[in-house]
Amino acid sequence: MSKKTKTPVELASDFVSDTLETATAAFSSESDVAKEGLEALNLSAKVYQARISDFQAKGMDIAETNTKAFFAFWRDATSAKSPEALFALQQDFVKAQSETALKQIQDLNSFTVALVREASAPVQAGLTKAFAGFTAKAA
Repeated sequence: MSKKTKTPVELASDFVSDTLETATAAFSSESDVAKEGLEALNLSAKVYQARISDFQAKGMDIAETNTKAFFAFWRDATSAKSPEALFALQQDFVKAQSETALKQIQDLNSFTVALVREASAPVQAGLTKAFAGFTAKAA
């Protein structure tokens, strides 16, 4: 029985086919990791979108509070009876607004840190899982 010799095209075709099968087998678990990573990014984006609207609402509340305080100051300033009373009113307003601004900045900072923490949690969990999988394969 004689063995048929393959043509160069058949040999190349077999080589490509074997290479694809080998690559598919080798990288099938990595594609699962990539898919999980993409899902984590999508979840992270959804969390970010949900929380950013809360952040915008918080910013609008701050703007409204500051605007009301500004108008209240000018309403009181127009009824001041003396320059001394106006000066005292202005000092009180600046002091109160400085304290309010500090509190608002702290609130926004806390909110921003929570936003980043919540939005990055799915990606962090996915990376932790992915690297654990790669480490286990390497060992």
